[in-house]
Amino acid sequence: MARQLARGMGSFFKKCGCSRPTRCPHPYTIRFRDALGKQREETGFSTQDDAIERLTQIYAEKKRTAPSVAEARRELGQQTVAEYAKQRRPRQRRVTEYSTGRHVDSSINDHIIPRLGSRKLNSITPIVVERFLGELEADGVGRGNQVNTFRTLRAILRDAWGKVSLLRFDRHPWCGGQAARMVSYSAGLR
Repeated sequence: MARQLARGMGSFFKKCGCSRPTRCPHPYTIRFRDALGKQREETGFSTQDDAIERLTQIYAEKKRTAPSVAEARRELGQQTVAEYAKQRRPRQRRVTEYSTGRHVDSSINDHIIPRLGSRKLNSITPIVVERFLGELEADGVGRGNQVNTFRTLRAILRDAWGKVSLLRFDRHPWCGGQAARMVSYSAGLR
């Protein structure tokens, strides 16, 4: 029995080619537009009810978001890493010591901007960061410098996402979520 969802909520389906998709063991996938207007997919829902519940949850969250906050999220998400890092640096009051500020500038200018500077903030994922760390290692950057560069990048991303709460703190990898720890451990940066 097909279930109808409100217009704009999204859709759910199975990606398999089974002749009787409602009875096959493959998981359901949902497709929806997030608060930034980008089409997203999530998969792994065992029943239609689970998929519908998640779509309803996403739709309610989208409706609770004020239009001004959604616009601020869109604008911030469209900035590149280089633009945001250069805006953020003068606002840092904690980095007052000469040598610390110099190390942060070095990490940003020598490692982060050349490799990630052109990427939009909303396109940075744990996989992108793992590749970034892999590039640092392949280029012969020392372990201590890798750790410092990772910490600087993490601080930039946390600041960006915390600025207008782009995502819920418990689910976003740069705000202390499980994915941040996974990236750190997989890269050996504990």
